[in-house]
Amino acid sequence: MRTLWRPVLDRVQPYVPAPPLETLEVSLGIPHLVRLSANENPLGPSPRVIAAIAREAARAHLYPDGGSQALRDALAARVGVSADAIVVGNGADELIGLIALAAFAPGDEVVVPEPSFEPYSTSVILAGATVCASPLAGYETDLDDVRRRVTPRTKAVMLCSPHNPGTTIIRRQPLLHFLDALGEDSPLVVLDEAYCDFCDDPEYPDGTALLARYPRIIVLRTFSKIAALAGLRVGYAVATPVTIERLNRVRAPYNVNRLAQAAALAALDDPEHLARTRKVVLEERAFLSTELTRRGFTFPPSQANFLLVKVPSAGEAIARLQRAGLLVRDGAAVGFPGHLRISIGDHHTNERLLQALTAR
Repeated sequence: MRTLWRPVLDRVQPYVPAPPLETLEVSLGIPHLVRLSANENPLGPSPRVIAAIAREAARAHLYPDGGSQALRDALAARVGVSADAIVVGNGADELIGLIALAAFAPGDEVVVPEPSFEPYSTSVILAGATVCASPLAGYETDLDDVRRRVTPRTKAVMLCSPHNPGTTIIRRQPLLHFLDALGEDSPLVVLDEAYCDFCDDPEYPDGTALLARYPRIIVLRTFSKIAALAGLRVGYAVATPVTIERLNRVRAPYNVNRLAQAAALAALDDPEHLARTRKVVLEERAFLSTELTRRGFTFPPSQANFLLVKVPSAGEAIARLQRAGLLVRDGAAVGFPGHLRISIGDHHTNERLLQALTAR
């Protein structure tokens, strides 16, 4: 019998996305649902972004810039690196896949803190490499445990800070100590900073500033959260030019569409909107944290745009919030049973959440 599919596919759990809001509103009979389950931006994109998409739509029949040159130039000026130290992807998810395509092979090991963002492990499995899981210490990445799992076969270490779904960060001194301990012949260290724009801890390190000292770091960032471009899928990696050249060898041509590139450029051109989003998220995160604590809920202090809240009965809480028109993520689906992952909404939405969460 001819074998058509790779056996490794049997080890991959397909990602099952939630139905669109419009479909859910009809099926549930609940109008005006608010999704607090996907860590989306509560303000939406900048008006400049919307205008840029409208202008660019007439040229949708033309292939985009295959190398996202204008966007890389703008990012390079913002980050403080050369443009050849950046590659743009169809969301950070694609970039994780590019790293796996370029670096991981059967026999390799990749250390992944678990639970964490699912595509890390999926990319390793599809490459035929081995996931070496490092359990979190509560909600924190255990760098000592991660370091103990690094062997001569370790090709990469995946770190997420702020952590999804744990909401915690890896602080500067522990990170530097960890990187120094890996030595000169370090594996790749993938530092996913998707939520870095919402961090206000002074001990949070900027991964891109560490590249000169630790050339095997790959920093991942995204326009999905702070810039509200989740529907357009734009992420980028910052690394040494040598590393970026390797990733470009496995990157598909025209991987970032024309509208997405125009939108990302417009988002960078509106720093006031980015700052406004950060201000709203930080203020509402503090408000929601205070009020949830006052009501007896516990959760790790968040440095992201969401909270991971421990609840007595997650299923009942999810159903109660859904009846109130609010969708949250079941923590069991992201490795934290008995928790809810709740995105930070605007003030009105957060007040609705508090009322529904404590209703009986």
